[in-house]
Amino acid sequence: MDYMFQLNTTRTVLEANYNTYITPFLHPDRTMQLHDFLYILEGSWEIALESNGKCDIYPMGQGDILILPAGLHHYGTKPCSPNSRNMYLHTIPVSGDRISGMQENEAESSCVPLSPFTHCGGNLKISGLFTDIISVCWGNSAYKAGKMACLFNLLLYEIYEQQQKSPATLQCASFVENVTQFLQASPQTFFSVPDIADKFHVSVRTLNNRFVNVYGRTFYSWQMEQKLEMACQFLRNNPDITLKETAANFGFYDEFHLSRAFKKHFGIAPKYVR
Repeated sequence: MDYMFQLNTTRTVLEANYNTYITPFLHPDRTMQLHDFLYILEGSWEIALESNGKCDIYPMGQGDILILPAGLHHYGTKPCSPNSRNMYLHTIPVSGDRISGMQENEAESSCVPLSPFTHCGGNLKISGLFTDIISVCWGNSAYKAGKMACLFNLLLYEIYEQQQKSPATLQCASFVENVTQFLQASPQTFFSVPDIADKFHVSVRTLNNRFVNVYGRTFYSWQMEQKLEMACQFLRNNPDITLKETAANFGFYDEFHLSRAFKKHFGIAPKYVR
């Protein structure tokens, strides 16, 4: 069962917090008028969700998300394990939220179908968005409601993208994200394939295979494309800077190295983007 969630709309997050259960606890038997998003930080739980006359049971562990949509009956089938911890968000439904198939022309709407269960272990963006929403909820910002609405919309996109990934991609995603974050923090350096493989304790072959699974290209090809795209944007925004300086800023050997790679990738010389 998929549930359609409306995107790019102003949502109200009513509650967001952490729960800790020192002793085992059975999830409440209830039908809420709010969407309940549950993220397991530690431990395990098992929850049943009823929809369209069916009952699906979801065993949950660390890094798992369960979406319990408004208006659907759900209940615990097994108590959580001792010392379990989770994060939860309660949001008000908006027009367009619905069970998949209840409205025609879904392809023309701005909704995305989300399955109730998502394994997000290793996806730091999703866990980080839960954390950010909770932090804003308990803060004193005058823009609290707007911030939470924006963050929650971003969360929906991230969960949707996570659900579209293949099993092979999911296995590699956490590793590749760590590598890309490291590279993005040092744009002035052009890293060699062996150097990155050594730093992240894998073989060159494993490094390339994981990038191919996630991005469809080897590590070197991905890095070169990222550098050229950043250099192109940099030149467009800084028309007075020299090509030599630009090359240094993005880790190319010199302006000739940058110019050759740029023309091969974009089909034009760098001077024509200014």
